[in-house]
Amino acid sequence: MRETDDEALARAQVFVDTEIALEEAGELVTALANGAISRGDIRGTLAQLCTGEVDGRRGEQDITLFKTVGTGLADLAAAALVYARE
Repeated sequence: MRETDDEALARAQVFVDTEIALEEAGELVTALANGAISRGDIRGTLAQLCTGEVDGRRGEQDITLFKTVGTGLADLAAAALVYARE
């Protein structure tokens, strides 16, 4: 399944939720196989962005694309927030 074509991925600054996205997200798998992008083109993960290990947007003209495949961590965090408010 794809939500984004190769051209958009090649133009964007691509970030992923986890490295697993490179193996499970249809648009990334296809773009990697087609040579539209390489693993080195992936700017970083959400954790790396949050800790400042990698920079986000570098300028107003940057196109940022965030691809998430879901790891269950977001579900756990949401459940913890709901539970804490009860």
